[in-house]
Amino acid sequence: MQASTSSSSSSSMGSVHPHTALMNQFKSYVTMLADPECKDVLKLKATQELSKHFEIILNSALYSNFLDHSMNIFLKILDEGYPLFVAEYNIQQVRKLILEMLYRLPTNENLRPYVKQILSLMFRLLEIDNEENVLVCLKIIIELHKQYKPPFSPEIQKFLQFVKSIYSNLPNHMNKIFEPKPPIKVKDLSEVNIEELLKETFTMTVIQTEARNEDGTLIAYYLIPKAVLSLKVLQELPIIVVLMYQLYKQSVHQDVSDFIPLIMNTITLQPTLKQRQAESFNKEIFVDFMGAQIKTLSFLAYIIKIYQEVVQNHSSMMVQGMLGLLTLCPMEVAHLRRELLIAARHILATELRN
Repeated sequence: MQASTSSSSSSSMGSVHPHTALMNQFKSYVTMLADPECKDVLKLKATQELSKHFEIILNSALYSNFLDHSMNIFLKILDEGYPLFVAEYNIQQVRKLILEMLYRLPTNENLRPYVKQILSLMFRLLEIDNEENVLVCLKIIIELHKQYKPPFSPEIQKFLQFVKSIYSNLPNHMNKIFEPKPPIKVKDLSEVNIEELLKETFTMTVIQTEARNEDGTLIAYYLIPKAVLSLKVLQELPIIVVLMYQLYKQSVHQDVSDFIPLIMNTITLQPTLKQRQAESFNKEIFVDFMGAQIKTLSFLAYIIKIYQEVVQNHSSMMVQGMLGLLTLCPMEVAHLRRELLIAARHILATELRN
């Protein structure tokens, strides 16, 4: 029985090696993604299959051939497709899976020809895409800069300006971030004005509908914030600015200096007493917000010796901010309190301690 099935399968494949046939199958999934006639649900299934078997692809002798075939298609989908902000949408899941596969690519010579193109796209997506996707974009940016150390480019300058604009706009959003919001309940998702909601969404938000699943449970959707307003994205930005400083000290010295007043302002921000005492105060959002502030303070601790004079000009604000963070940081988020104390220790080890 065993012998007959193997002979029939090899004859049906002709002389194609089973492994080659498998890789051809994976390439056909990628081709499906580029087909405008293909239904979204099938594109998602194809992407899930690719993601599930990605280790096989990466370890294949035919990997570089697969990379040549798929890279342009992957980048085209991310570049030409529109960012979506509902987690359950098929194409949002396709975009996220593609980004995760890009992050999983080995950083070797095969990838080098694509690095510039990938980075260019990642920097662009930061400004327009959603929190989920941009958190992956940021990991890709860090990884590719660490491994390939690309030359300094106008895109990096633009990225630093972009980060500055996020910090500059943060005080304008304070009321919206912490004002209590009633749960979003609608009859159907089509009733929701997503664009309007996104203007005041800073963290993943549930949209509850009256429609039901087959098992009778109510259908809910997750609204993903725009990356430019996301508190989770804000937490990840300081580490990239540090990396850019390490790689391009001369080129970004002034840009990093310009961050210092923004950092001081950021660490002094806090919800009002009234907001904190409200029953509906969202502790999770508060922890995300503090996480972003503490990571910003850690960034300051990293550059403080280099920019001591600039910091000196804002020292009273720095003290006010640090005391505020030490007072308000909730006991239960031990990892944040630890990071806060380490940053404080670094700052107190400088001449500024007086």
